[in-house]
Amino acid sequence: MKYLSQSTIFESWKSIIELGETSRASLNKFFGILEILKHLNIETGNPVESNYQYNVFSSQLSSSLQDKFFFYENSKKNFASQDTLNIIFPNDWASNAFQILLKNNQLPLKNVACVCLQNEEFDNNFSEQDVIERFLNIYHLADVTNIFFTNENEVNIEFSSSILDRNSLFSDLKNHFNITDNSKFTLGFDSSLITANPGELTRGPFIQPLYSGQENLKCLLIANFNITEYYKIGKTENSVADNFSSETPLSHQIIFYGSPGTGKSREIEMRTNGHNRTRTTFHPETDYHSFVGSYKPVMDGINIKYEFVPQAFTKAYCNAWLNPEQPYFLIIEEINRGNCAQIFGDLFQCLDRDDNGFSKYEINCDKDLANYLKFVFESSANTEAVESYKAIIQTEDFDKIILPNNLYILATMNTSDQSLFPMDSAFKRRWDWEFVPINYDDANSLNIVIGDSTFNWGKFIKNINPKIKELTGSEDKQLGNRFVNPKDGKITFDQFRSKVLFYLWSEVYKDEFGTQNSIFKYSKEDSDAIDFQFGELYSDNATTIIKAFLKFNGLEPEQ
Repeated sequence: MKYLSQSTIFESWKSIIELGETSRASLNKFFGILEILKHLNIETGNPVESNYQYNVFSSQLSSSLQDKFFFYENSKKNFASQDTLNIIFPNDWASNAFQILLKNNQLPLKNVACVCLQNEEFDNNFSEQDVIERFLNIYHLADVTNIFFTNENEVNIEFSSSILDRNSLFSDLKNHFNITDNSKFTLGFDSSLITANPGELTRGPFIQPLYSGQENLKCLLIANFNITEYYKIGKTENSVADNFSSETPLSHQIIFYGSPGTGKSREIEMRTNGHNRTRTTFHPETDYHSFVGSYKPVMDGINIKYEFVPQAFTKAYCNAWLNPEQPYFLIIEEINRGNCAQIFGDLFQCLDRDDNGFSKYEINCDKDLANYLKFVFESSANTEAVESYKAIIQTEDFDKIILPNNLYILATMNTSDQSLFPMDSAFKRRWDWEFVPINYDDANSLNIVIGDSTFNWGKFIKNINPKIKELTGSEDKQLGNRFVNPKDGKITFDQFRSKVLFYLWSEVYKDEFGTQNSIFKYSKEDSDAIDFQFGELYSDNATTIIKAFLKFNGLEPEQ
């Protein structure tokens, strides 16, 4: 394993402070937002959604800030509260933060990444680019990189086999900026030390300033209460969530299935909009521990310690029990790509619900999970919810699992995916199933742009889908209305080639090349149909081939 070198972190930190001094940017606020982004209750790599309420465990946020910006190990605090902060990002939040906090000055991407990842451990084969990708993924910044960051004045990232010596780094930064104060140990980006511990959210320099000032509301809304109880945030007129209550006839476990791109995730989004959601995506490597949680090494200053790290199920489970008046949604994308029997384990039994929505059967959990649950519930300020939980599970040891009636599990499944681990019938029976059909009216609102010509996406899939069904004997491989989901309604040449045509070739027609069944054909004037392979779409005449392909399959350019 290896770490970022001390000199790399020093140069990164120094350059950011100097940039802040010349630009008068509010860098402590900006890095406070970065740490909030890191601890949002969403999967690594997922972008931030506007007008949606996220949860952040205050203890995790506090510990992370302390580990980065506090430099006196003997005075570190133990942040144990399981209270949550509720966060909502408004429309154009990133652009607003760039203008209000950074004063329209982009920061060097590598420099910010190195400060944020100063305590991270990396595999020996990690490169500079891997570091950047990790930073953008765990801080959910990939889609706003070009707003906040520049590649100018970046440091060269160097690695070391030794973990960062924080005392030495602190001394180097103090010496460089002529800081002589030895009574304070919090360093941000103002070239001066701060009295408050950075983990003290209501006193420290990173989060507390975000609570005050009207301008900050253009970047994010932050509260220690459920904002959606008082404000109608991001809800649509037809959303189930608009009038959600414990009496709403929404099944506790639903799998939304259909052809790829029919809008299964969008359907879940509409039904849960404005409520608390925890997302995860199943894949062949997903197991029980990556779904529930396990002990993992974490950084504690300069030391490595092991602690239980909760995953999607446990986060949703705890939040639901501690907030019984609010519905909580555990969303599983692509559920059939994982080994559900292995991932759920004994939790499978909890999926049987009684008439009130609670699990019919309890299960015993392992000691590690029980200890974590005990820590979470005993440190919660919601004593009424904790006592209710104890009464239902009927144990003081927190070693039993019962799903509460406000926890809903919604999943998506592409019927086209070749499942490595088929679901058994007993597992399937515990879910309600909703088919999401192809919406051709919606598809008609999208267009394919090839060179100087425009073709209608709805007409394309109407022509192609019957051929797919006839060839495969199934609707599973058909193209959904949102198989491609362009922001401006225009499917570009590259999107159509690399996503649509690649899918059609690799999943349906590769073995049909040269046969009458193939759609990968085009005609020239006064000539028979010419077969082509997918690789030819990367030749110099690719645009001409695709236009002719569309014409061969019954499409004419839109007027």
